[in-house]
Amino acid sequence: LESIIDKLKDGMDPNFRLFMTALPHPEFPLGLLQMCVKVTNEPPAGLKAGLLRSYTPGVMVDQDKIERVDTAQWRQLLYALCFLHSIVQERRKFGPLGWCVPYEYNNGDLQSCIL
Repeated sequence: LESIIDKLKDGMDPNFRLFMTALPHPEFPLGLLQMCVKVTNEPPAGLKAGLLRSYTPGVMVDQDKIERVDTAQWRQLLYALCFLHSIVQERRKFGPLGWCVPYEYNNGDLQSCIL
C-alpha cells in the first residue's frame, strides 16, 4: 500500500487528498501512518459534553424522540437516561475500580433504553 501511494505521489495534484479508514493492525505500515493526519472519534470529556452529545440531532436524542410522548415525565425520564449514560461513560475511564463485572456501556444501550 505504501509503495503504491509513493508511486502515485509524483504525478499528483498538490490539492489531492486521500481519505482512508482502518482498524488497528500490527502489519499496518508505520511509514504510511507517520505521513498521515490521524482523526479519531472519541467520547467527549466531561459530564456537560456528554449530555450535549446525547442531545445532538442525529446522534442520540432528536426532536422526534423528545416529542414522542407529550408529557413532562417523558422528558424528565429521557433527561435522566442521558444523564446516567454520561455519568457511566465518564466513569469508564477509571477502569474496573468499584465495578464487579466489566461491561462496555455504549450508545446502543442508551438507544434500547429510550425505545
